[in-house]
Amino acid sequence: MAVVQPDLQPDLPAGVAAARARLFEHGVYFAPVRHHSPACAHALQAMLRELRPAAVLIEGPEGYTDMLPLLLDERTRPPVALLCQTQAAGAEGARTASAFFPFCDYSPEWVALREGAAVQAQLAFIDLPWQARADTADAHDADARSLMAERYLAHSRYLNALAARAGCRDQDELWDHLFEARSRAALADWRSVFGDVFSYCAMARLDYEPAVLEAEGSLPRERHMAAHIARWRKQVDGPVVAVTGGFHTSALIELLDANPVPAAPAAPATAGASWLIRYSFERLDALNGYGAGMPAPAYYQAVWDALQSPAPGEHQLAVAVDQLTRLAQDSRARGVQERISTAQVQAAVLQAARLAALRGHAGPGRQDVLDAMRSCFVKGAIDDGMQGLFDDVRRQMTGSRLGDVPPSAGSPPLVQDARAAAHRHGLRLDDGDKRLARLDLYRKERHRLRSRFFHLMQYLDTDLARWQGGPDFMAGSRLELLFEEWTYAWTPLVEARLIELAADGTTLAEVALARLLREEQALGAAGRARSAGSAAALLVRACQVGLHERLPDLLSLLSRHLDDDADFTSVVACGHALVTLWRAREPLGVREHPGVLALMRRVWPAALFLLPGLADTGKDGEGAQVGQLLALREFGRAARSALPVREAGLAFEAGDLHRRLQALTATRTCAPGICGAAAALLFLDGAWGEQDLSRLLEQRFGAGATPQDAVRFLSGLMAAAPELLLTQPGLRRSFNTLVGRWDEASFIRYLPDLRLAFTGLKPQETSDLAEALAVLNGAAPDALQVEFHYDVSEDEMLAGGRLNAALAACLERDALSVWLEPSTEKPHG
Repeated sequence: MAVVQPDLQPDLPAGVAAARARLFEHGVYFAPVRHHSPACAHALQAMLRELRPAAVLIEGPEGYTDMLPLLLDERTRPPVALLCQTQAAGAEGARTASAFFPFCDYSPEWVALREGAAVQAQLAFIDLPWQARADTADAHDADARSLMAERYLAHSRYLNALAARAGCRDQDELWDHLFEARSRAALADWRSVFGDVFSYCAMARLDYEPAVLEAEGSLPRERHMAAHIARWRKQVDGPVVAVTGGFHTSALIELLDANPVPAAPAAPATAGASWLIRYSFERLDALNGYGAGMPAPAYYQAVWDALQSPAPGEHQLAVAVDQLTRLAQDSRARGVQERISTAQVQAAVLQAARLAALRGHAGPGRQDVLDAMRSCFVKGAIDDGMQGLFDDVRRQMTGSRLGDVPPSAGSPPLVQDARAAAHRHGLRLDDGDKRLARLDLYRKERHRLRSRFFHLMQYLDTDLARWQGGPDFMAGSRLELLFEEWTYAWTPLVEARLIELAADGTTLAEVALARLLREEQALGAAGRARSAGSAAALLVRACQVGLHERLPDLLSLLSRHLDDDADFTSVVACGHALVTLWRAREPLGVREHPGVLALMRRVWPAALFLLPGLADTGKDGEGAQVGQLLALREFGRAARSALPVREAGLAFEAGDLHRRLQALTATRTCAPGICGAAAALLFLDGAWGEQDLSRLLEQRFGAGATPQDAVRFLSGLMAAAPELLLTQPGLRRSFNTLVGRWDEASFIRYLPDLRLAFTGLKPQETSDLAEALAVLNGAAPDALQVEFHYDVSEDEMLAGGRLNAALAACLERDALSVWLEPSTEKPHG
């Protein structure tokens, strides 16, 4: 795809260009940047080495100036980030608000620190303190994660129009086309680079009204930064360089050109805490949802390394060759089927270079390399089995690098809390080796506590531990198992995830509680605000992860939902969850909580009250509701077995269920599948005999019954008790007689449904039933037991093998070996 070079010198706001020139004359230089841009970083490097300023001022919370010793420590290796946390007022009271300020090698801010220190300039961060912005984080979620958000550039109508005019697919490609694709010499011309970035961002700013920028906090920040720059301008003897996001630069110039410059507001009284933490390329990737900067961190790291290399020639071509070669080497090393050959790599390098020349680039940029990969590595349709290749490209360009910080950097409270908890539970933290833990849940309290810690860390997606086997409390299954098995390993990725979670609190319990509260609130958003089943699942989860302080509130919530819930499925699910809590009260730490028993007793009458509503079930929902009917019966049996005999008999009296099931079978308009399942349960519980069942079968299959309803009735019956036709001869004779009355067309039409109804039988049971029905219709007892044997000699088998090998060799020779692969496509027609 060819792109054109758009005009990067549009008409700027009146007076801004002249004000910028006047400030330059007075020793105030602006470096408008895009965060994490190698082009801006290289231009800034050249700028600082030429100007050797007295002060370098960086857009970033002013409190970060205290972190300069850690940032400049020789043991600090990017990617790293400054993490700030403070208590902020929210809709539901105080909460922990967090912000991240990341650096990588090619971040202009990182270059400003390192190069500024190298020329002995004074360094300072000049932005509004994070504490002053934390209370507005709810309105701007991206700010709560990153202090480098570029959402205004991303949504600029001017830049979108510029991208369309240039023939670029998105703004990342536009940025690469205009800036990253310049030659090494052109990037060192910092006056030209920053002049173009200034124009690029200043025009984007015109899309936004001052009232909007005031409300979201940009204008207060800019007044604060302008006051800092004015103060530094007076107190140092020599040039001052201000490194700021390009979106803010034009406003800063206008403020500094005014007379007098607005005074900086007082810092907020509340103080927050800051830490220098390790960061990763994965979390730095714009394509993973990061709110600022460039995508593909590993790719741009390679670009930066090439820019810093003294090797002759343009850096882009060297990066393109390296990226394409490494992708091919990886495909061969992993033994993937679609390996990339050396010839394909050579073709892709040539293609990338030609695309770069066509688009006016000094060398192949990221999009040129990606387009060359699609052109040379993709065989057939681009979406035909090539997802694996694109995943490999994404992983390679994103990278997995983790930074490092000095030991004196400390850790955020959440990481410290997790480390302390891991130590309490006997986990090794000094290496990343994977270990196996086998926990005796019912007999050892120490193992139960470790289990809750593992479940808590899994609930928070920290990737510390993975459940391998044992009782499944959320599903209520395998509760008879005594042991639980986990694999676990404490790795840097665990700490990285904990740092991401730090926005929700300073302890594991606080973060887990925040997530649980969000799940409670999500019930309403998903239309399940009165779902007893969902509330019961939250209750089990809270106990599983050790949030027992939440137990009274969740029991109260569940009690209210149980009064209001009109969904039979939800009420039955609630009952099963409560039975699980009671049966697993030791490992879940509930003991014999009276609130659990009280709610369990209330579920039974609530479900029985809703049971008549199943009569109106539609055809499409019959299968699911038959399953719920069986689940209700199972709940009653499980509850009776969990409680003392006398109490269970009073609270879960089976006669109440039988009376309602009989009412369903007596309702002529009852859904056939529900009626069949109810009849089967009555028979299984001894409330009905075979004659009762045969009489209902006569009604549902006899005169006036449609074959369709008859098959639905049989499906419900077989779903509840698939063995009945095998074990009850009278019922089998009635069924055979009634089906025999159908005409041939009806039988053929509903044969698939009949076959589906019998899928609950095992293969041998199906054979036995078929033989019994054949005997009823006059066949000999062994008429269906016909065996077929095919006699193939050893010579014939060997000849067939040789023929098959010869055919495979022919297909391989003709490059048609793909024909030998099993097809994943569905047949047409």
